[in-house]
Amino acid sequence: MSIILKTFKAKQVMEGAGVLVNRVFGYYETKDFDPFLMLDYFETKGQSESPGFPWHPHKGIETITYFVRGSGAHEDSMGNKGIIGPGELQWMTAGKGIYHKEMPGSSPDGYQGFQFWVNLPQKEKLVAPSYKYIKKGEMKSYHTDGVEVKVIAGTYHDIVGPIDKSNLGISMFHVVLEKGKTIELTRQVNKEGYVFVFEGKGTIDKDNIEMVTAYTLGEGTFKITSKNKMQFIYAEGAPLNEPIVWKGPIVMNTREEIEQTFQDLNNGTFLKDE
Repeated sequence: MSIILKTFKAKQVMEGAGVLVNRVFGYYETKDFDPFLMLDYFETKGQSESPGFPWHPHKGIETITYFVRGSGAHEDSMGNKGIIGPGELQWMTAGKGIYHKEMPGSSPDGYQGFQFWVNLPQKEKLVAPSYKYIKKGEMKSYHTDGVEVKVIAGTYHDIVGPIDKSNLGISMFHVVLEKGKTIELTRQVNKEGYVFVFEGKGTIDKDNIEMVTAYTLGEGTFKITSKNKMQFIYAEGAPLNEPIVWKGPIVMNTREEIEQTFQDLNNGTFLKDE
């Protein structure tokens, strides 16, 4: 019996100020990926300019921006600003509300990366905004013959990722397999887990897996084998199983909370102290 539950082929959508991204999953797939809400994958090759993601609000969620190639400039309403470079990551907790912007930089090699959205539990929806910036070298990797696992969150072979989201049971790995190599992973009991392939082809056990596609998984241990050089994200987390009301960049638990948030946005009180 296959460990793959469902297959999600990314679809191209326009976001920000006109950025074409690959929407792997989102609004209509929340039950399959809980507590993950959305995954966008972006990639360009060669010299290119991006209109980026100008100032916009977030509330009730966490966003993860991870660059594999290229870089992006970040700025937020708390006064934080900086550059997210290749191999670097920002994990932002929007909590009770924040404005931010993300503008990919110009690079002769283009850029490649991800933005994930993670839901916050109802009891944490209105926490103060914060973020962690993981610089190159702070993310440790597991290496063996032709296999590399960059540990973003959780633990792999006693290597602990720099992001601690144990409250949501989250593990997140960036895996690189050279041609013909195999890695064994386990989707833990009482979690939701998925693989997103963004380079190369391979198999999960005996099932073929393709590029720019996510696969949700049943519980248990499985093997991924590459047919050529392959890169993928493996992520899992404990589902919240809470009601979700989602409108644009705001994700809350009730319609009343959404309506109040958009009233605050319209009348300029979005960043008011709670």
